[in-house]
Amino acid sequence: ACHLGIISRVHRRLSDIERQSVRSGSVYCFDEREAGMRRWTDGKSWSPSRVTGSFLTYRELDDSPNPAATGAAKTVYRPDGLLKQSFSITTSDNKKLHLISYYTNEDVASERLFETPSRDPRFANIVIPKGIYPE
Repeated sequence: ACHLGIISRVHRRLSDIERQSVRSGSVYCFDEREAGMRRWTDGKSWSPSRVTGSFLTYRELDDSPNPAATGAAKTVYRPDGLLKQSFSITTSDNKKLHLISYYTNEDVASERLFETPSRDPRFANIVIPKGIYPE
């Protein structure tokens, strides 16, 4: 969709104001060279990644100070926090593309995020040309 111009890519790091607008349902895509960045930053604290299919999944951490917490107890997931999934791929012409999405378990369970890529009419007629992406 980004390659065809149906949705836009991010061309730079998010500003502080843009970071504050990251919410469940936000999706970003960037090309490493075009954006001049290799890693995505959003200003939030995240757990270590876990592999979920083709994605890396992260859980938002609670930054609230807890003076009683020590060691591993300091790592606390934020109640009703976001989950972040990232997917990266290198095209046949060596472009490194990254897709980052955010959601909450509640939004997924309640189907508030019903506009999944497979149901989005903007993507219905996309035909991915052979040879652009690895099999």
